[in-house]
Amino acid sequence: MAESLSPPAPKKPKIIEENSLSMIKSILPDDLTQPVQLVDVYAGRIEDNPSISKLIPELNRCLKIPGLQHLKRVGRDGTIILAEASELEQLLKREGYVVSGDNSLSSEDIQIGIAKYFQRNNVNDSLVKSICTTVAIKKVARCQPKLKWQYDDANKHWPCKFHPNKYSENLYANMVFSDNEKTFHTRIMAACLFLARQFANNPAGICVNPKLRRIAAVGMGKSGEHPMMHCPMVLIDNVAVSQNGGIWHNSREHSTSVDSEHGFILGGIDPEHMRLLKDEFTDLKFGAQPIKPIESINLDDISPHEDNLAKYGPYLCTGL
Repeated sequence: MAESLSPPAPKKPKIIEENSLSMIKSILPDDLTQPVQLVDVYAGRIEDNPSISKLIPELNRCLKIPGLQHLKRVGRDGTIILAEASELEQLLKREGYVVSGDNSLSSEDIQIGIAKYFQRNNVNDSLVKSICTTVAIKKVARCQPKLKWQYDDANKHWPCKFHPNKYSENLYANMVFSDNEKTFHTRIMAACLFLARQFANNPAGICVNPKLRRIAAVGMGKSGEHPMMHCPMVLIDNVAVSQNGGIWHNSREHSTSVDSEHGFILGGIDPEHMRLLKDEFTDLKFGAQPIKPIESINLDDISPHEDNLAKYGPYLCTGL
């Protein structure tokens, strides 16, 4: 009789490689990952440079551009932004300075309409003639760039303002965390996935005090009991439990006897969850930092550069 073959025992999947630190990447909104959108504007060129200083106050008086304050009104070659194209066309039509049956306007229509509009608003005739002879559409940044590469791209079209933000640049470059911090984050994520597998892949979450690198609370999704009891809400509730609050928890005393380091509160961690994690991750530390009594907080002794976690200790999820 042929020997029956049985499939090999499945290997435990290694979900996260702790040395793959490049896996940790920032999740960013579109305004930090995409080039700045462009918008059409009407711009006029004035040949007489000394007249520019006279024209700008007139434009700011009668043709404001509140949505384009991030742009310099005068370009590198003396070209001046008059207004956003669609807004100027609507203005000239609404005020009766141009008439277009099919809603399309030629450059000549715009030049004539702008000249009439400026004259009606008492702009100096010589300034009107100088700028209204060469009106054309230009593409400019619709909003202010947030990153240096966006600024370099937008600035090719029209000079714009830019305020560097080191934190945003580091987010985009995935340089917010050091390798040591990435290793710790990866370790905590591995603990979340491990805990989820122990409970039929039910969502699991871990809240950590980043200064002490201690697990303050653990939450498992309980959406089957109530729709609001999804993992993040249960986790937040367990953080509150560690601070003598919470509404969904079982009565777990805030005992420190389970932890070898006294003085930390374990009420936000289910004993079974802690046992499983301790057996699998022997390097992790557990216990929430007690809230500082109000009488022990002296703001005069705290550096203004300290964050709230350092100033007051943890409260709910702030700083965790």
